[in-house]
Amino acid sequence: AILRAADNLADDFERVTGKRPALTHKPAAANTIIIGSLDSPIIKEMVANGKFDPSELVGKNEMYLIQTVLEPVKGVDEALVIAGSDRRGVVYGIYEISEQIGVSPWYDWADVPVAKQQNLSIARGSYTAGEPAVHYRGIFLNDEAPCLTGWVKNTYGTDYGDHNFYARVFELILRLRGNFLWPAMWSWAF
Repeated sequence: AILRAADNLADDFERVTGKRPALTHKPAAANTIIIGSLDSPIIKEMVANGKFDPSELVGKNEMYLIQTVLEPVKGVDEALVIAGSDRRGVVYGIYEISEQIGVSPWYDWADVPVAKQQNLSIARGSYTAGEPAVHYRGIFLNDEAPCLTGWVKNTYGTDYGDHNFYARVFELILRLRGNFLWPAMWSWAF
């Protein structure tokens, strides 16, 4: 989930700036974005070295903290750290950055345009939306036939929603900070 969302973030940077950043498993630039849950080795290293305080995230559900950190690890001067209490929290933090740079969760489904920018900046500091107040947040696909099934057939050439369709649905749900899908699937099969 985190790798998929990080890949989407790279796509979003490309949508906005025209340039796609490289994704690496080890920080390789003086200024970078570091992404991970409290269980990830790089976040653990930052905590152990006193570079990141996890106290806001410990014991929380689906919560993220976005923070600028000076010299978080060797070879990095400054990083924007996206940390989560769990993997969904990390994913929500990633998509928060996507929204902040100008990519709407609805960019795909509602054709919300993305404003091009040559320069992006992040205010130093710390940000979180807190722990979600509602445990289950998602969408219910009602009345798939004929509207949704017709769209799926025209878009994917299949009579039923396949993995490509559901990848788009799940991305939307996660971009909206959701955590479940309630399909009304009549004759459709997952």
